[in-house]
Amino acid sequence: MTSPTPAKTIGVGTPENAEALLMDLYVRLRRDLQRWAAVTRQTPQPRMGYVGQHLVSVVTGHPGGRSGARGDDLKLPENKVAEIKCCYRVDQLGNCGACGTVVASIEKVCPNAACGSTNLNRKDDSKWLLSPKNEQELRELFNPVSYYFVLFEFADLEKGEDIDVFIYEVDPKCLGFSLCMIDYFFNIRPNSLSKAPFNMWPHSAKFCMMKPKMIYWSVILDNDTIDTRVFPTRDKPVLYALEELTEYADSDTITENAINAVAIARRIKFPNARQLPTANGKRRRAKLEILQQQRVLNKWSDEELADDFARAAFAGVAKYKKWITEFAPAL
Repeated sequence: MTSPTPAKTIGVGTPENAEALLMDLYVRLRRDLQRWAAVTRQTPQPRMGYVGQHLVSVVTGHPGGRSGARGDDLKLPENKVAEIKCCYRVDQLGNCGACGTVVASIEKVCPNAACGSTNLNRKDDSKWLLSPKNEQELRELFNPVSYYFVLFEFADLEKGEDIDVFIYEVDPKCLGFSLCMIDYFFNIRPNSLSKAPFNMWPHSAKFCMMKPKMIYWSVILDNDTIDTRVFPTRDKPVLYALEELTEYADSDTITENAINAVAIARRIKFPNARQLPTANGKRRRAKLEILQQQRVLNKWSDEELADDFARAAFAGVAKYKKWITEFAPAL
């Protein structure tokens, strides 16, 4: 593909421009890094934060604020702003399952000459970070009208070939986001010695509760061509809903108390204790299976169900009434 001459103004983006941008700023760079990494033994992973910002501008048509690491990521009409977060799960360093040696994504066998094992552990544990350090910064999390979460990940981690590129849009005033951030700042962060940022894990229950809408999806194929499958000017956004509920049976977020609260809100009665498994994990799974059956049978709205689980999972924030009133009035 021949790259277009960049326009002075973004205007309405097109799939072709987005593909050209990925080719110029990512695909070619990635191949060059892989070529040099084979020589230097350095990691072949490019820094993707700024590329994610460029991509969101082309996809949404909104210009950036030349913010770099600070300031407004996107300038919207009527002096509104949006924030961009990028998570890059491609080409992370892994390790050898036999001897523990660090293994690059381009290596198919352990580089330890004394080992040579093909039992390699690939990593894809990168996540988005949000890090309010004080109440002012917590308040500023709600200034953007939208968050755009950009995700690069292998379609199949073990093969390490095709790369999915997603952009999800999240409204920070939705219950899942607002309650999660208030819970992190007042209930989780104070009990953390490291005061580490909030880890927003792609595909997690917490992320699904934020009702993210996929506005963009392309696949960078292993032959370095790009297949655009969802684009905002052409396709409707796709809600990233909660998975089949039993998938969360071992979740630290969806506790049994939360499951019970959702059942009460949905007027679902569980069998008595004697009819349920006694082991906690199996009991949670049995209850989630009942909720999932009702979800399908009664065609529950995925968006309303996300709100129900957010209310239940973050019930411990109810005492922070000032913040709830301002940022989560739907609670």
